[in-house]
Amino acid sequence: MIYESPRYLYSGDQYLTIEIGDEMTLEANFKVIALDMAIKEARIKGFIETFPGWRSLLLHYDSTIISTKDLISELKKVVENIPEVREVPSRLIELPVKYGGRWGPDLDFIAKSNHITPEEVVRIHSETIHWVGMVGFTPGSPQLMQLNPRFLLSVPKYTSPRIYTPMGTIALGGSITAIYPVVSPGGYQMMGLTPVPIYDRFQSLSIFETSPVLLRIGDRIKFVQVDVEEFDYIRQKVWECSYEYKIKQEVFSL
Repeated sequence: MIYESPRYLYSGDQYLTIEIGDEMTLEANFKVIALDMAIKEARIKGFIETFPGWRSLLLHYDSTIISTKDLISELKKVVENIPEVREVPSRLIELPVKYGGRWGPDLDFIAKSNHITPEEVVRIHSETIHWVGMVGFTPGSPQLMQLNPRFLLSVPKYTSPRIYTPMGTIALGGSITAIYPVVSPGGYQMMGLTPVPIYDRFQSLSIFETSPVLLRIGDRIKFVQVDVEEFDYIRQKVWECSYEYKIKQEVFSL
């Protein structure tokens, strides 16, 4: 068994949270992915869907079909038989980004906080592959962790959240990168902007044919720096519904 005493927390009359750790680590995230797959394969009666996060999983169930007590009993049986997972399917997705200036007004602050230049921040951020550890808060918004960084970028969040964050903003809070899929308030430091959507409620681009949300837990992101001219060209392709995302289907191993 790969879990030592998961915590089962009541989260409303039709939701149950399963916590498997206290730290946001890649190892904990792999355990969540393994748990998510095992629960779906178990086909427990009353099960509806799951929402995996960094170190926990929210399970939605029909309380008129199965009681919370019986559900937890079934989940404990599932947990006892989960094998250790060292490899998971993982898409490598390239996202273009215009860093700094009006697209990323907090880039200089991020550089100052890390005692490096803005150019070095951009180089480090765009050369590092980022792991999608969870998707949530606003529709399709991912929380990203740097994988094997030579230099771990870190910065404090806003002391008071701003009211407006542009759609497509790439921002840093602590050492976690977030992408804002819709206009919203925010507290992460804005470092750049991507011209391509990661959430499309109209599902106008072909990549969104099966879901309005692009990213999912276990994906990896490669940010690609672009200049203003290329940024505008890509945005025009998105408006024309002809933009093609660069995605590789791979297997990622711990």
